[in-house]
Amino acid sequence: MRTVTGRVPVRIDLAGGTLDIWPIHLTLSEPGVTVNVALDVPATVTVETADGSAVRVAVRGVTGPPVVSTFADMGAVRASFADGLDPNKLFTRAVEALAPEGGVSLSAMASAPQGSGLGGSSALLACAVATLSHAVGRPLEREAVRRVSQDLETWVIRGPTGYQDYYPPLFGGCLALEGRAGGVVVERLPVDLEGLAKRLRLVYTGAPHHSGITNWGAMRAYFDGERRTVECLERIAALSRLVRADLRQGDLDAALGHVVEEGRVRLLMAPGVATEGITRSIEPSVLRARSGRRCSARGEAAACWSCSATSTNPPRS
Repeated sequence: MRTVTGRVPVRIDLAGGTLDIWPIHLTLSEPGVTVNVALDVPATVTVETADGSAVRVAVRGVTGPPVVSTFADMGAVRASFADGLDPNKLFTRAVEALAPEGGVSLSAMASAPQGSGLGGSSALLACAVATLSHAVGRPLEREAVRRVSQDLETWVIRGPTGYQDYYPPLFGGCLALEGRAGGVVVERLPVDLEGLAKRLRLVYTGAPHHSGITNWGAMRAYFDGERRTVECLERIAALSRLVRADLRQGDLDAALGHVVEEGRVRLLMAPGVATEGITRSIEPSVLRARSGRRCSARGEAAACWSCSATSTNPPRS
């Protein structure tokens, strides 16, 4: 019997979200860049191996008791995929992929609210895949963890997925992710994380948002040639490259100024990307911006405002 525990952060998307959805980043005039930063709101997974072929998966969210799925063997696991009734099918599928012999108990716990727009479910999945691979004695490299996790997510939601959510949990820090033919180039940016934390404020609105629907709508509009979407994504791509350039130079104020502009373009592209709670919070933030603070709504159920105040949720180093 072996017990392995993994713990990873979630992320804040600074610029270039949507560009990471395959194959959008491959169709731009210049490589698509997404910039994000790890946030120490942890996702934790513990895997225990045992003799036999039984499988147990327990997933606990921010509130309520854990949701538990139990199976006598891998045959019962695969049968659950057909009936579609397993509430933990994302993690059960991870067990089937990484530990096909069974004899595994997986417990997962999320700190980020479901639908918060912080990539919490993806972080938890990446943690599960990495922890499972170590527990069964077949550890995966970080890029392999990302590929397996993204494939599993695509299988479950039956729609397009992006790659950006998986890198901060696996690499930490502030990252620039450049999608190229054949893979993703990961660049750790030389950012003063403490200085960045002082300029960000994260607010949870309590209104969950389904990113899969947003991804599908944006992707379909882009490839259908819908003018506003195409123009906005091209502008977002240009601003994301500027954010990366600013952060390479250590200029946080210039970078966050471009983050603000990218957020405004994103709202223009898809007004529905902001929940009612975020929309209500924009007007007072604009008033603060006029007094010298840069403010921008980011995320889905969560909003990240760039400003000059000290944050209580610092990015993870």
